[in-house]
Amino acid sequence: GRRNTSLNTGASPFSAVRKMMCFCGKPPVARDPEITAEPKVMTATSVPLSIVILGATGDLARKKLYPALYQLMYGCPEAPLIPTSATITGYGRSPVDLAAFLEKQCVNVKGESKAEFLANCSFFSGAYDQPESFQKLNEHLAALEGNGPANRLFFFSVPPSVFGDICKGVRAAACAPSGGWTRLLIEKPFGRDSRTFEELNAITSASFAEDELFRIDHYLGKEVVLNLVALRFGNQIYEKLWDRNNIANVQIVFKEDLGTEGRGGYFDSSGIIRDIMQNHLLQVFLWAAMEPPASLNRASVQEEKVKLLKAIKPITMKDCFLGQFGPNTWSTCGMEHKEPGYLDDKGVPIDSKCPTYAAVVLKVDNDRWRDVPFLFRAGKGLDERMAEVRVTFKPQAFNQLVPGAPNELVMRIQPDEAIYLKIMNKMPGWKVG
Repeated sequence: GRRNTSLNTGASPFSAVRKMMCFCGKPPVARDPEITAEPKVMTATSVPLSIVILGATGDLARKKLYPALYQLMYGCPEAPLIPTSATITGYGRSPVDLAAFLEKQCVNVKGESKAEFLANCSFFSGAYDQPESFQKLNEHLAALEGNGPANRLFFFSVPPSVFGDICKGVRAAACAPSGGWTRLLIEKPFGRDSRTFEELNAITSASFAEDELFRIDHYLGKEVVLNLVALRFGNQIYEKLWDRNNIANVQIVFKEDLGTEGRGGYFDSSGIIRDIMQNHLLQVFLWAAMEPPASLNRASVQEEKVKLLKAIKPITMKDCFLGQFGPNTWSTCGMEHKEPGYLDDKGVPIDSKCPTYAAVVLKVDNDRWRDVPFLFRAGKGLDERMAEVRVTFKPQAFNQLVPGAPNELVMRIQPDEAIYLKIMNKMPGWKVG
């Protein structure tokens, strides 16, 4: 539907709470000696659980977090994955009217227990960089917990620039009381580049033990992405074909039909590569292409992911194509429709070269994948909303007997989740080919 114009390429969701898929990390830096590596924790469901969503007024909380929490609490009434007695506190800088806030942010919460869920929700306004805000948050949580033992979970749905201040504030004043556990779920992006990652990692690891920190990518909670593990390692037929002798190429695609919808100022600071490719698509690639780990524990998976990352050849601009969506006009049933281009967003600089579309070829230098291109494509303002992994197999010499398109294994991530294999069959009739 929209037009993508080439840029100058000459210059260089809480479902993860239960199935914690973490980024490949580095060993934690030296911590405060008072922080024990193996804290005594309480796991009984009778202990109150407080969940704090930092950045609760944002899009992620509305689209993903509140609906996911509802499903974890009420989606399986016989065996809730999070106790239905858990309290959920939204945290933001500005005060809100609670009823109006919940009506807006919980609009995607659906189910017969919604009223009960909303009754467990509250909001606390405070600064991210003021210790007294976290002292008052602690008082708010303690009152909800009955001023006794409790466990606390903090979800960071905020920009990386405030991660450090929040970690310090929680450690100083808002950790779980009386031996309860405190866990921090830090949503991507974890820094903007290697330097800012190192800075954030130093701050977070100095404040909390590594087993209290979960650096997550909510995209890994999607059903088809989770299914990559079962597809590869739970079947007998795929892994033997999963190499350069049988696979011609692998495409990992993310397309959105929406533009920036007034959020161009935020998007312009990151671009499509940082926003989608280096986290969402890269994590999908790691699960699809890594060697089978010794087990599915965190250390073994991390080891294989790191090996694969190290095997990727350096990317140059010759491996990339960048673009930016422009305005579009079309007619449907005699009615004319218009959509603005990226540069028409009021928050975007008029001369912005920020890419809203990127196609990048990754090449892996190891025995399994050498000479197999992995094509990443991601963009906003395109013709459809779709994400998939498409594995195209190599034609073999005997295929000359019955010519046709190559086999493809397609894993449709969204919408309409599906996994299907494209194969050749003859048309009904006497002819064989």
